[in-house]
Amino acid sequence: MSGRRTRTICAVSLMAVLAPAAVGCSDGGGTPSSQVSRASAAVASARASAQAELDKIKGGSQAKHEVKAGQVTRDSAGRSVAPLTVTNRGKRTADYAIEVNFRNAGGDLVDAVVLHLSKVPPHRPTKATARSHRKLTGRITAQVGTAVRY
Repeated sequence: MSGRRTRTICAVSLMAVLAPAAVGCSDGGGTPSSQVSRASAAVASARASAQAELDKIKGGSQAKHEVKAGQVTRDSAGRSVAPLTVTNRGKRTADYAIEVNFRNAGGDLVDAVVLHLSKVPPHRPTKATARSHRKLTGRITAQVGTAVRY
């Protein structure tokens, strides 16, 4: 599966899961605790969707320790941007699928993206960028959720 196609599938999956939660929290219906519960379920489902996409990769190995996320900044559109450094510790050039979780100051997951890198050479740090799907407000940090080398 091509990297562009996988990124699109993940983005659509995450937005399909997160959109109802956003509507549920702003529709004025239900109690605050039911709204929080729906939002929590949506975030859990979003993470599960991202993991399902990563699980489709056959013959890969866990490589979270090979990916480092830097300090989050904002791009000109207001989206959160996190620099990544990937160091392939394998013996051959490899491809990577990386889940990056964006969290607010309270540690809550507010967005997640999956990106693919192709032809990362062994033992040479390679730069990449994770960008949130939408504008995120407040202090945002980025964490590598899962990374697979294949």
